[in-house]
Amino acid sequence: MKNKVILICSWICVALTMLMIFCFSSEDAEKSSETSSEVIEGVLDIVLPKDEITPEVVKKYQFPFRKAAHFGIYMLLGFCLANAFQFSIKKKWYISYPCSLASGIVYSITDEWHQGFSKGRGPSARDVLIDSSGVLVGILIFLAVFYLYNYMKSKKPINL
Repeated sequence: MKNKVILICSWICVALTMLMIFCFSSEDAEKSSETSSEVIEGVLDIVLPKDEITPEVVKKYQFPFRKAAHFGIYMLLGFCLANAFQFSIKKKWYISYPCSLASGIVYSITDEWHQGFSKGRGPSARDVLIDSSGVLVGILIFLAVFYLYNYMKSKKPINL
């Protein structure tokens, strides 16, 4: 019963992460830019004096922030996918992790296609590469956490 709950919660995390990505991709260009600017202003408010936060400064950070956001949210998706597939396909890492990576890449491609339907936005091969890199890093982080958890639990290395 406990394993079933963990499995269901793992897939719910995947679905929620995908829903969040879908919602961000559904924003038109103006709303997406506005959302990014608000977050950037909030971050800059922590590190810079108020009088130094100008529209030009915010615009300067817009591109790198947006790409980091792409990477970060897909890193979360990769982590969630690796977790869900790990619980779904027990002891078959050679299936679960490639499935996690392939699922994340396919979702990235479909997400970029979906953006093409949002006013002022379009698909980008660069974003697919950034997203896919995020998925891969998320999977690698999951593997590191999984390995360390099992090592600490058993006090000896395990074979995946």
